[in-house]
Amino acid sequence: MKTKILIYDIETSPIIGYTWGIWQQNVIEVIDEWQILSVAWHWLGDDDRKGRPKVVVKGQDDYKRYKPGVNDDTDIVKLLWELFNEADLVVAHNGDSFDQKKSQARMVIRGLKPPLPYKQTDTKKIAKRVGAFTSNSLKNLAKNLEVAQKGNAGGFETWKGCLAGDKKAWKKMKQYNKEDIPPLIDLYLRLRPWDNSAIPLNVTEGRPDACPKCGKEGTMYAGMKYKATNANLYQYFRCKDCGGMSKSRIPEEKFYKHNFVNK
Repeated sequence: MKTKILIYDIETSPIIGYTWGIWQQNVIEVIDEWQILSVAWHWLGDDDRKGRPKVVVKGQDDYKRYKPGVNDDTDIVKLLWELFNEADLVVAHNGDSFDQKKSQARMVIRGLKPPLPYKQTDTKKIAKRVGAFTSNSLKNLAKNLEVAQKGNAGGFETWKGCLAGDKKAWKKMKQYNKEDIPPLIDLYLRLRPWDNSAIPLNVTEGRPDACPKCGKEGTMYAGMKYKATNANLYQYFRCKDCGGMSKSRIPEEKFYKHNFVNK
């Protein structure tokens, strides 16, 4: 069964409250809690006829419930729940600290039950594990890796406009949200071969000969390696498509006997 990989990004509203000043102040009272304004997403592999990723975006203003100037994320949160419930793996940048936790917080507040179990991949954490990049923000990683670039939100005026019910601001917000997905897709695909903690797609999809990183068929022999921890030799493979490395699950002597001597 094909692994369903959801690549998504959310935009949230600010917390509105009273303070006595403008510098390093405690909030005296919260007037309006933050909510989810919009969500953009792509199912990995769902491309158009020209091979371009299909990206969908929805905002609060896309639903009948919406009233200009009234912040109500009920429908957006239900949509997110449906996406998470359908996914086997969800991918977001800084998702472990922001997108996933923010989304799940709103699900709890809206009285929803937990979605079906899924795995979470945070491209920011992968980048931090892989190397010492100058910055681990999506904008800077996309620029340094020369992949699709992030859009421009137009400053805080866009958020203010959405809260006031301005149609142009909502259009700008959703376009900005949508433009975060192409660089996130590119970043995920670029980092995935380096991610040694990635779920093995060959196992989850029941195709043991496929690449565990990208799930595609076709690997080639890449040599022998001595593993000092248990004094075993393992057969290593490199995927012809993504370049990711994998190794046999059986030490070389056992691998040889299992595949050749015992047949």
